Amino acid sequence: MTPPDARRGLLGWFWPPPPIAGRLWLVVLASTLYTAAVFVVHEVYFPQSPRWADESAAIVAIVVGVLIGFRTKAAYDRWWEARILWGELTNHSRNLCLKAVALAAPSAADRRELSRLVAGFPVALTRHLRGGLSLRDVPGFGAATDAPAHVPAYLAGRAFALVQSWRSAGAIDGHAAQRLDPHLLAFMNVCGACERIRTTPLPGSYLSLLRHGLVLSVLLVPWHLTHALGLWAIPVQAVAIYFLVGVELIAEEVEQPFGFDGDDLPLERFCATIRANAAELLGVDVAPAE
Repeated sequence: MTPPDARRGLLGWFWPPPPIAGRLWLVVLASTLYTAAVFVVHEVYFPQSPRWADESAAIVAIVVGVLIGFRTKAAYDRWWEARILWGELTNHSRNLCLKAVALAAPSAADRRELSRLVAGFPVALTRHLRGGLSLRDVPGFGAATDAPAHVPAYLAGRAFALVQSWRSAGAIDGHAAQRLDPHLLAFMNVCGACERIRTTPLPGSYLSLLRHGLVLSVLLVPWHLTHALGLWAIPVQAVAIYFLVGVELIAEEVEQPFGFDGDDLPLERFCATIRANAAELLGVDVAPAE
């Protein structure tokens, strides 16, 4: 198979467009036009640099740099924590299937049921994080009559009940149940942590101050650059805004990593991996994705 980078060509590898490119170029264009207007006004009405231009530009640059550093780290930490959580969900799903086969030797029907639950949970969690779902929306549960309010919790409860039925039937003892329990607990632990990320936005005061700083940077810095660089202020300001505003737009996307933006986590791919792994480890047919 041809690697994705090769399909994009040399330019696509060397200069790949970011997912935020559409919004970013609009901001860069607006800033460039404003800087050009400042250059014209400066040449005609202010041949000498305004007294406030240099000092205000330096102060704004320092403040914006500090705020962007905080903003970028906070947003990326949320994205990376979410990625770790989905990695844990994948590993616990595999270990649950492996241990269930080794410890309980479940019947073919129980293997299919466990595969359905393990494959359905990440799909339910994905759609739960994106705004909600019904049990019938989960692959393998299209004919379900139950209507739980929290579908991931319902599926995790069904997995607990399945393991408890093995213990009640004597297929496993208490020690074996304890070895399965951490992997069952991980389902709702991951769910709760993902809900915390989704429902806890960054403090609005930080975002307000950062965006105030970006606006002031766009408005004030061109006056300093025009005096210092002349016509070169236009491309220099465009490059500066490209990176400053680009970092802010990226942070805006990755701070909520469960959506459909280009920089969000590929949750569908994670779900497909868990589904395929569960089917392979339990020796059943791969459940349909939809």
